[in-house]
Amino acid sequence: MPVYAIAVFIFLFGLCVGSFLNVCIYRIPAGRSIVWPGSFCPTCEQRIAWYDNIPLLSFACLRGRCRHCGGGISLQYPVVELLTAGVLAGYYLAYFHWGIRAGSLAHWPVYLVHMALLCTLIVISAIDFERKEIYPAITNWGMALAVLVCFLFPAIQPMPLGWLGGQGGGFWALRFDAALTSVFGLAVGGGMTWIVRTLGRWVFRREALGFGDVLLMGLIGAVMGWQGAVLVFFLAPFFGLVYGVVALVRGRGREVPYGPFLSMAAAVIILVQDRVVDYFAPGIEAIWQIVGG
Repeated sequence: MPVYAIAVFIFLFGLCVGSFLNVCIYRIPAGRSIVWPGSFCPTCEQRIAWYDNIPLLSFACLRGRCRHCGGGISLQYPVVELLTAGVLAGYYLAYFHWGIRAGSLAHWPVYLVHMALLCTLIVISAIDFERKEIYPAITNWGMALAVLVCFLFPAIQPMPLGWLGGQGGGFWALRFDAALTSVFGLAVGGGMTWIVRTLGRWVFRREALGFGDVLLMGLIGAVMGWQGAVLVFFLAPFFGLVYGVVALVRGRGREVPYGPFLSMAAAVIILVQDRVVDYFAPGIEAIWQIVGG
């Protein structure tokens, strides 16, 4: 099947995934099940028929209004659907056609796990931006699954620590090494953020970062490894700075959550991490040798 035909299929599938993410964004803060009951209007709570629940198309046909009560449907719904579809299709082209993820082009599990991470970050960012809260239920489950998936598919970690011999240690050593790398990435990502949070509270006498940001960086590190966590940690403030400048210019100097900026940084680093890690790999290996004696 032609590459762009697959991308179109993934885009359409991504619209459906985005519709599910909207369910998560609405129901998780409300403490509702994301599986049952079926879709309903948030205003009148009437069940939504299948023909009124088609991503993008139903919103356009209904002109952003509920068929039953006429209540407005948030623009968030089509935006999340389009964003999710664009991410899934765009990253597919980047990974498998344009070769941005060099070294992982033959590994569908790498693509699928990274897309699962990005979809999770979309949910976390939307909730955090609206409510200024990151729910541990999402991050904690995500970290546990990340370690397990890295054990099953070691290629997810671009540069395993090699504590157990890596490729030369055999089938099981490679998998346990990838899982340990995931745990180490979790510790580095969460640890760096926790240190900044603690120092910020000590210097400014108030919360500089929430504990949810610590857990979020732990999740990012568990999937992307400690190298990815470090890169995300240093890139995210630039996104925050851009937003802060725009907010000041527009006279909106209100406090904003940090989760969306960490998520945007992760989305960028996923694309360039392999090349950055390969570039610095000789120096990193030399440091490990010195540390290890």
